[in-house]
Amino acid sequence: MAATLDDIARETGLSRATVARVMGKYGYVSKEAKEKVLAVAERLKYKPNYIARSMVTGETKNIGLIVGDIQNPFFSTIARSISDVIVPEGYSLIVTSTDERLDVEIISIDKFFQKQVDGLILAPVSRTNSDHLRELVKAKTPIVLIDRVIEDLDVDMVVSDDVGGGFEATKYLLELGHRNIGFLSDTLDISTNYDRIAGYQKALEAHGIELDPSWIKLGGFRVDGAYKSGVSLLSRNKDLTAVIATNNYMVAGLLLAAKDMEIRVPEDLSVVSFDDIVWFDLANPPITSVAQNTREIGNLSARRILMSIRGQRNETELTRLPTKLVIRESCAAPRK
Repeated sequence: MAATLDDIARETGLSRATVARVMGKYGYVSKEAKEKVLAVAERLKYKPNYIARSMVTGETKNIGLIVGDIQNPFFSTIARSISDVIVPEGYSLIVTSTDERLDVEIISIDKFFQKQVDGLILAPVSRTNSDHLRELVKAKTPIVLIDRVIEDLDVDMVVSDDVGGGFEATKYLLELGHRNIGFLSDTLDISTNYDRIAGYQKALEAHGIELDPSWIKLGGFRVDGAYKSGVSLLSRNKDLTAVIATNNYMVAGLLLAAKDMEIRVPEDLSVVSFDDIVWFDLANPPITSVAQNTREIGNLSARRILMSIRGQRNETELTRLPTKLVIRESCAAPRK
């Protein structure tokens, strides 16, 4: 049977109130009494009753994190960075995935707050369907958005400069001599994809190239879906000499499609992806990518949710972190 505060009080001969102050880390207790309580608590293997404590303090010391897919290295790196900040502050991180489904996001948020998390960090599924989030804002719930933007939502947001990243990736391919450049993505209801394609279109326009709508192919959140979309894109557009993929799942599907279609990278097709992850260096050829500062996204979002929970943020802020083009071997000048 688990030890209780009453057990510690009985063993030490001190009052339950004194023991509670020591274990709850509040109020004054003499050094001698504190040492006696902690020694007995350790011997009895006392575990705090966090549910009871939360009823008294109004805090659970839990922070929720909702992302598209925690197996995605992009999100798992962010989750680790968040944990590195909040755990030393006495908080735990509860994580769930939406599979990019709005209904799952809404259910997950509801379940998190039934468990009374103190705050929420979220990569929202939709940049347009956000009524459920606006209700939380009205209720003054601490929220930080990561990776994705929702316009006119009064919360902190920590994202990458996706328009700039899309522009730089396209500009790099244009400078290599490419003129027919495709873009492979999943839904444009996710703001990152919308912004990356906007940067791609901006770069084409700056170089006087008219965008052929067939160059853009949408569909598939997973590698298998990206594979089908990649086959469709490359089959319909034999003149494409380069393709930009909007994330690591998309580029994996694209590379598998190119392999099965006997299209060589980079001899026949140059490839650039977002999400600079470990296997990009290990691929053959290594993949040129638009790197995002995932660790800083995690660190900054964690610091802001803690400040919001503690009532230390009076204004919200949208922070766009710069991206970096990492040039590897998956791109080359188009063959004449």
